[in-house]
Amino acid sequence: MINKNTTNPAALRSRTALARALVLLLLERPLKDITIEDITSSAGLSRQTFYTNFSQKEDILEHSLNELFSMLTKELHPLPDTMCGMLTAYFQFWSGHKKFLSVLFDNELSYLFATNNVYLFRNEFSSYAQKGKPSQEEIPYLESYLAGLTFQLLRTWQQNAWLEDTELIVQIACRLLKGEFFNGKE
Repeated sequence: MINKNTTNPAALRSRTALARALVLLLLERPLKDITIEDITSSAGLSRQTFYTNFSQKEDILEHSLNELFSMLTKELHPLPDTMCGMLTAYFQFWSGHKKFLSVLFDNELSYLFATNNVYLFRNEFSSYAQKGKPSQEEIPYLESYLAGLTFQLLRTWQQNAWLEDTELIVQIACRLLKGEFFNGKE
């Protein structure tokens, strides 16, 4: 559980230092091999400071991920007019955070990303699911589809060592949404 005191500058600095320390440690070894002491020592903070802000190691990553999703949401307002415009901004944003995503995915914590992504598409990007005038019953399925599509494309991109450029990933996503891979259209 994360301490929700977001206005205290000292708490914000501590959370940021703990997050940076954990990500740096994750570049060297898996999360299961990292202790709270490793994190606090690397951050130059006490165990008490850790427990004042977080309950467990995973909370640090969840906090960092929440911060990134907040940044993405701010960057995308106002929302692009088209779905492909939104996908371009979405994948460009995450392209700038490949190292963090790799750390998250490689440590089997992709569920944290997937959960935040569903929230994003159900709350911030819901208007895209509603553009085709679906019924009220269809909207949650469309939102889940968009969240799942974008998550799986990011995950596959990461598993492919980020080899493709962002523009290709956006093209693939847009073509998938248009059904071009399945109906024979180019």
